[in-house]
This record gives sequence, C-alpha cells and structure tokens, in this order.
Amino acid sequence: MAHVARNGASIYWDAIGAGEPLVLIMGLGCSSALWFRLAPRLARRYRVIQLDNRGVGNTCVEAEIHTIDDMARDVAAVLDAAGEESTHVLGFSMGGMIAQEFALAYPQRVRSLILAATNCGGTESVKAEPAVLELLFTRADMTPQQNLEVMVPYVYDAATPRRLIDEDTGIRLASYPSRRGYMAQLQGLMRWTSHARLPALCAPTLVVHGTSDKLVPPQNAEILAHAIRDARLTILDRASHMFQTDRLETTEELVTTFLAEAG
Repeated sequence: MAHVARNGASIYWDAIGAGEPLVLIMGLGCSSALWFRLAPRLARRYRVIQLDNRGVGNTCVEAEIHTIDDMARDVAAVLDAAGEESTHVLGFSMGGMIAQEFALAYPQRVRSLILAATNCGGTESVKAEPAVLELLFTRADMTPQQNLEVMVPYVYDAATPRRLIDEDTGIRLASYPSRRGYMAQLQGLMRWTSHARLPALCAPTLVVHGTSDKLVPPQNAEILAHAIRDARLTILDRASHMFQTDRLETTEELVTTFLAEAG
C-alpha cells in the first residue's frame, strides 16, 4: 500500500505486474478495488497502476467538491510517485472524464488513451433518462445495499449472470464511500465538460461502450469518437455500463490488442 500527498489529500495507489505502465481510473463512488476482474489479467503484460480517487476507498479527504481537474492532477502525482514519466491510460465512467482531463493537461505523459463508458460532460453529452439521473442524487440517501441493487438494471446487461453482479456488489460494499465523498465527486463531474477541447487530444484513442448502457447512453461514445482525431470506436453488444463484468474476456482482448498496437 502506497500513498502520495497532493493538495490536502493522501492519494492511495498501488501497482501490479511488469511492462509498459497502464493507469486504471475508476468511476463515480467506486474504489480501485472494482478493477479486481480486469487488472490481474492486464498485469500479465503491463505494469498496472491503480488509484483511489478523492473521496473513495483509501483516499480520505473532506471537501464539498472533488473537481475533475483536481483528480486528474492526482493521477499525475501518482505517476510521479510510481516513477513513470508517461503511461497508457484507461478511464471508466467518471474515470474516463478524469482520463480526458489528464490527457489534455499532460499530453506528453499519455502513450495511449482508452475511454470506457464515459462522456464529454456538459450540454454536448447525451444524458440518461430523468428517472436514472434522479437516482444518482437520491441513492446517496439509501443504504449501500439498496443503492447498488436499484442500479443493477441500468448498469448491467440483462444477460449477465447474477453471481457476477453479486461478486461486484461484495467488492463495492467493502469499500463503500461516505455520503459526502460520493456527493463531492458527483458535484465535480456535473460541473465539468471537455467537448470544445477534445480536438486537441493527440494520443491514440479507443472509445468503448456497451449497447445496453442506461446510465451513460452509448450515443456518448459516438460523440467522443467524432470529436477526437483518429479515435477508434467499439460498441459492445450484450454489454451495459459495467461491460468489463458483462464481457470480461472480450474487454481484455480489446484492451490488450489496442495497447499492443498503440505501444
């Protein structure tokens, strides 16, 4: 277990495997523990660096808002602590927003970029249905079990075995964020946008999304791929927001193939 201090926070990170570095950035309200399916597979070929974003897991810091910009700078601090000048970057959901911000702020540090189940924020993004958006705010007042269960239809594909969902739930319950930590991240992502700046991205980019994602509609992937120069777009069938659970083997193959070509 390692920590790096930055801007009032002690950012937790760790690394597994060996090879070219690959940073994994997790989504809203989730600790890096939720990479438990994909990270060990990627670590067979890469040095996989994971961190807990502000407000979740082992990165405890009190604030009203955790901005996307601040969390992107945390990634840079983790890279410094890990001794890596540049890295491949995979960002999931809110982590994809952090990944975009990181790539825009530190283009020389990004070898390639994978944007998974994410969007560009702001008015240019396609929002979920109102009932789903409402859950993002009201879930903070539910019990952890209620919160995770009510989101299942919106973030997992209907074909995904329940045992896999339950395994994810167990991991999330073990590192469930405080209400304040969750809301600080949510407030940060709601105020962020990248669309006008996306043409400046120069790293090889892969945009990945699931067809049945009801939390972040798949049209957002098309918007990102259109705005980012030479970006590749892959839409996975039988996959929702948590496509790394819905289609683990396919996700691994997709990521490793892209990274090998980009590297």
